[in-house]
Amino acid sequence: MPDDPVEGGEERRGWWSGRCKTGTNLVARKGTSEYKGCLEARSNMPDSSIINAVVKAVIHLNKNPQARILDLSCGDGDIIEALARKGHTAEGTHFRNDDYIFKNPSPLLKTATIHRGIDLTQPLPFADSSFDVVLATEVLEHLPSHAPIVAEANRILREGGHFIFTTPNIHRLSSRVQFLLTGTHELCGARLGWHVSRDSLYTTHFNPVYFPVIHTLLYQHHLRVKRLYVTSFIPWDCLLLLLYPLLVTATGLELTHFVKRSRDGGKDLLRWLLNPRLLLSSQLVVVTNKMY
Repeated sequence: MPDDPVEGGEERRGWWSGRCKTGTNLVARKGTSEYKGCLEARSNMPDSSIINAVVKAVIHLNKNPQARILDLSCGDGDIIEALARKGHTAEGTHFRNDDYIFKNPSPLLKTATIHRGIDLTQPLPFADSSFDVVLATEVLEHLPSHAPIVAEANRILREGGHFIFTTPNIHRLSSRVQFLLTGTHELCGARLGWHVSRDSLYTTHFNPVYFPVIHTLLYQHHLRVKRLYVTSFIPWDCLLLLLYPLLVTATGLELTHFVKRSRDGGKDLLRWLLNPRLLLSSQLVVVTNKMY
């Protein structure tokens, strides 16, 4: 592998399957704004609070060390390594070797089962009902559509298995205030702009996860939200919790439209939208369960 993977390898095009948080899939030239943005993302990550939350969720849900775990776009292998320390063996996927920027690649990547050439916008090359846990850490916001990956996660999960994903939380209170004042959400960096080429859209958070939509997509594929975890939060968000009574009233009124169409679905959505973890956490850490 070249010393500088940003420039190494053939400059191929195609959709991505990686996460910008621990490894940015980007073929960029030194000196360009894309290259600088890539280095900035690399210097700020990985975020240990995200890794810790994901590992905590996996351990809480599955005490069986023989459980088959798949980390979609495993990047540096941080989560695979963290799980190994807890006695769990996980497999990972990569899209391309030549466009990953490794900060501190785990030695486990040399021995772990890593499925290469996996494009998350395409059907996954795994058999039905073959995994107990599927992870997508800081991935969904980089994909052009969330429906395909949700459908594939459901397909490859065994009944009772869990799909766990993390993503920048545009629903936290500080992001809502920012949107009110500026018309933009806090996306944890990696913003899309004119400096980003069409072929490099995947390096940005160009498709943030809107919880009411992902909540329905999950349900349509037999996945139900079971728990949220907190990564980190800022004191400003805690102060904004003083508005909680107003949030309850406003959210309840808005969701009457959802309840009219689906009583159970609307009530479940209301439950999660008013959950303090969703209102405070910098990242959404969503644990879902495959049900029939």
